[in-house]
Amino acid sequence: MTSFTRKDGMPIKDPYEILGVQSNASESDIKKAYRSLALKLHPDKQSGTLTDAQREELDKRFHEVKDARSFLLDAEHAQNKKKYDANLESERLRHAEEQRREQTMSSRRKRMRDELKMREHMAKKSAGGASSSNDNRFDVDRLRREGERLREEYSKREAEVDAARKQRMAVERATKKLDKEDRQVRLKWSRKKVVGGVHTKQSLISIMTDFGEVEEVEMLGSKGNAALITFGHESSCKPCVDAYKTSDTMRATFVGRRKIDDTLHGNQEVIDDGLKSRRGDDENLEDRKMRQAAERERLMRQMELEDEGQEGASDTYQRTEPLTAKQTQEKLSSLFPPAFPDIPENKNLSPFEMLEKYEKEIFGRIDIISRQNE
Repeated sequence: MTSFTRKDGMPIKDPYEILGVQSNASESDIKKAYRSLALKLHPDKQSGTLTDAQREELDKRFHEVKDARSFLLDAEHAQNKKKYDANLESERLRHAEEQRREQTMSSRRKRMRDELKMREHMAKKSAGGASSSNDNRFDVDRLRREGERLREEYSKREAEVDAARKQRMAVERATKKLDKEDRQVRLKWSRKKVVGGVHTKQSLISIMTDFGEVEEVEMLGSKGNAALITFGHESSCKPCVDAYKTSDTMRATFVGRRKIDDTLHGNQEVIDDGLKSRRGDDENLEDRKMRQAAERERLMRQMELEDEGQEGASDTYQRTEPLTAKQTQEKLSSLFPPAFPDIPENKNLSPFEMLEKYEKEIFGRIDIISRQNE
């Protein structure tokens, strides 16, 4: 076995290849292959017409077959066989990974790899020659620097491609989220005014189907009085919100950017109505807008108090009537200017001048009291 193995005990030639079996072959397969080759290569089985060189070659192969079987089956080589099999498996996995990379590698990367290999081969060939000159060594250094530069450029391009891919995926996720929010409404209801006190997913689907196809229902919160409805199409959201705009049992609101747009639109309507009121145009329209806003606020607050279990909340809000725009303006105008003493010193002073005069007197007295207390 000395000629078959190296000093470290590893075989010089592949014993599996010599016997013609796979690296995962069983003991019986190895014995079967050995018997077949031994009968074929045994010196006693050779023809008498063979030359001496042919006999010597067959005799060499016969001993290789014996040595291969001994290495694979004898107990004295068990540790070396185990180590050899591990090396073969590692080599197999490395080869498989290289093949996978080769299959997934783009044509541009293959060209760059082949070009670098060719340049490195030329550089080693030039550097290994005994008669290499200083010019050749300079070319080797230049080629090495060029290879490093190409690797850096490739790494940079790969990083840019990866960053662009991640950014594109983030945009796609955000777009999908916004598209889904455009098809969603948030429901909130009063448990005291709902039959049975609760809504289930099935009951909400049954109700919301009147506005369009319902894709998903998600219950929100721990109180069991809110849910997120996802319709199949965004056109179903507005009819749902409008249908429950004045309801005292359930409210529906937009989600995401549609909620922001709806809020801005409502604020703009209030501002426009306020400007019309100042010009004296369409006073009744302003009153109606103010009453609707106050009524919505009252209903939402009433539902929140009922959910928290506060008794008498409904009666309190039903007795409270919202103020009209004219009443609100009169109430605010009655607060200024405040009533000042009717004395001769104040006859020629405007309301702002009288306010400034009495502020100085009051704050001056406070400063004196503060200094005395110190």
